[in-house]
Amino acid sequence: MPKRDIVVGLDVGTTKTAVVIGELYRESQLHILGIGTAPSRGLRGGQVVDIIRTSEAIDEAALRAERAAGVRLEKVHIGIAGGHLESHSERAQLSLQRDEYRVYPRHINAVVRAAASVPLPEHREVVAVIPKTFTVDSMTSIADPRGLAGRSLQVDAHIVTGAANSMRNLEQCVDVARIGLEGRILQPLASAEACLTPEQRRAGVVLIDIGGGTTDVAVFFEEACWHISVIDIGGELVTSDISRGLGLPRAVAEELKTQNSRIDPSAAEDNSVIEVPGFDRGAPIEIRRCDLAEVVEARMEEILVMAKDAIVRSGYYNLLPAGVVLTGGGSQIQGLTNLAAKVMDTSAALGRPPAFYGLSEEVRQPEFSTGIGLVLAGLKTRVTGSWLQREPTGVNALIARAQGRFRTLLSPKPRWETES
Repeated sequence: MPKRDIVVGLDVGTTKTAVVIGELYRESQLHILGIGTAPSRGLRGGQVVDIIRTSEAIDEAALRAERAAGVRLEKVHIGIAGGHLESHSERAQLSLQRDEYRVYPRHINAVVRAAASVPLPEHREVVAVIPKTFTVDSMTSIADPRGLAGRSLQVDAHIVTGAANSMRNLEQCVDVARIGLEGRILQPLASAEACLTPEQRRAGVVLIDIGGGTTDVAVFFEEACWHISVIDIGGELVTSDISRGLGLPRAVAEELKTQNSRIDPSAAEDNSVIEVPGFDRGAPIEIRRCDLAEVVEARMEEILVMAKDAIVRSGYYNLLPAGVVLTGGGSQIQGLTNLAAKVMDTSAALGRPPAFYGLSEEVRQPEFSTGIGLVLAGLKTRVTGSWLQREPTGVNALIARAQGRFRTLLSPKPRWETES
């Protein structure tokens, strides 16, 4: 039987763990075969604090995805996120040899590796190297220098580093779940793959991914990611505020947030009542919609203000004509885009994955942006065979496939074999 190009994304969030299985169909179309989810356990602020419980959640989500897809997964691309991430810019230059007169992919890889070769403390390591622009001799602001004639090549790159132990803990959870690790991908880059168009990336846009424990802020300009920052507040804190502020069980507060929250002037004046279960099956509790709106709007505005401050500090606030795109599970509150437009003083839209074969409208939601983006980014990594975060041209993609850079992920899996 012909080999199938299967790629798997694993999104381990503070509140939800998701596994997305995709397949490259007819060498050009992505087919989503299956999605599996499980409540996350053993994480705090996007970082693992209990390896056993986290691995159990990964195993549960993986089994559900396998059963939905009808395939056995062996390796995954895992998303890296959390407040331990830090970023900075670096510049590196490479002189071409005398017998070379144009830029080849090996030169690009070499100069990018040079940019990444910065001294780091022992407890930190490079997670991603994202070229922003290249310079060939005196020609500046080049997105793709391949084939250009020149004597020197320079790159301005965005370097993202993370706490080595935090990433080792996450990788250990995958190992305990008896799943192989194919690659690590920065979650903001994965979400961008699923939510942003090339036109938005070129013009200048900020992606705000509101997760359970953290909020990722990523600025894109001239097709590349120019800045990433992580805010240690997410949707879980909104749930906690509702629970404490309105005296509700946490599960009830989460349901209120996802199903009844809305942010608009009319909500602040809505005195109608929602009846919800009390503690320990006690008497129902009546909650005024205006009180719920007040709690939710206050916390979401705080998150958006912190995101705006991060963008302003980056120096790119005035380079974002395409505005703000919100995604992630915490972005689905009704009216949040209007609040974001007001806080950011620009346009705002809700970002969700595009329509793929096999992806129903039911799961084509912002909460799955990272998982689906990990599949897309994983496919891109296989095609390019490189850590450069750039889309290859059609010709180069065909060459990469012809060189056999795709690998199958359908070998027998010990975890599956030991199932009862």
